[in-house]
Amino acid sequence: MPKIENVSWDDVKHGWHTDMGDRAILIQIADPATFFPTPAKVFYEIQQFEFLDAEDSDVERFGEDALFSDGDAEIIVAILQRALRENRNVLVHCHAGICRSGAVVEVASMMGFTPTNRYRQPNLRVKHKLMKQLGWTYDSEEQISSAGGSISSGGILMPYAEYLDLPTKGPSASGNDVPF
Repeated sequence: MPKIENVSWDDVKHGWHTDMGDRAILIQIADPATFFPTPAKVFYEIQQFEFLDAEDSDVERFGEDALFSDGDAEIIVAILQRALRENRNVLVHCHAGICRSGAVVEVASMMGFTPTNRYRQPNLRVKHKLMKQLGWTYDSEEQISSAGGSISSGGILMPYAEYLDLPTKGPSASGNDVPF
């Protein structure tokens, strides 16, 4: 299965990410009216999207036009489905590489991509619109917890560090305190 990774703006700019190969697709996500970083590495294809890292509750504050749309979801799902068919790796970046890109990676991993072990705290508007586009159901009561995991009406979904079976506190193998 192809790989997918969520990274930050600076990671793309400086090439601080997994080598995805020369057949990889880069999905760039930026705030409206900003610019996209020039990638340090070569990509077969680059797709660019502009929308804020905002949730459904922010519509009144920012307006629907500045947020992730059903049209954006349709295009991103089509890119991911094509990448799967063509066995292409995908790199997804947003500003911090956690929320918007994390949502794309989380849904893509459910589609069959192999995610790298980067921290994700997915933007739920992005995640839910992508899942809806795929015809999948989701927990509309899901929320992001302050610990970085998701909370749904069915219970707490584990934080990403636990999913990877990483220590969540205390000393690491080197004897140093783990920062999370």
